[in-house]
Amino acid sequence: MGRRFEEVVDILDYDELMRFKNDLDSGAIALKRALEDKIKKKLREHEKVCATCSNELNFYKTNNYTLLFGPDDFKKKASFCGLDCLEYFIIRLKNMKAKPKEDNVSKDNYF
Repeated sequence: MGRRFEEVVDILDYDELMRFKNDLDSGAIALKRALEDKIKKKLREHEKVCATCSNELNFYKTNNYTLLFGPDDFKKKASFCGLDCLEYFIIRLKNMKAKPKEDNVSKDNYF
């Protein structure tokens, strides 16, 4: 479970608190950089396992694939260990998209 911001501030000693205060007063460049680095690490977590078969991904292989999909305001990422897993994922995604349309068509036929 993550710590709350107040708990993190309580852990810092006086020198660290003064360093953060000075950084905030000067535009928070160091704090911004530290937060951006942490966010990048969190975003890369999806790349650890294949979204289809859950095999661990080797970052040095050239047959890893990452798919970015979804609306602009809510992008999703999925990584795959090979083309077969990527293809399986896309087929399942197409089936999920087509199924609600089929349900609506069949309901319209009854009324």
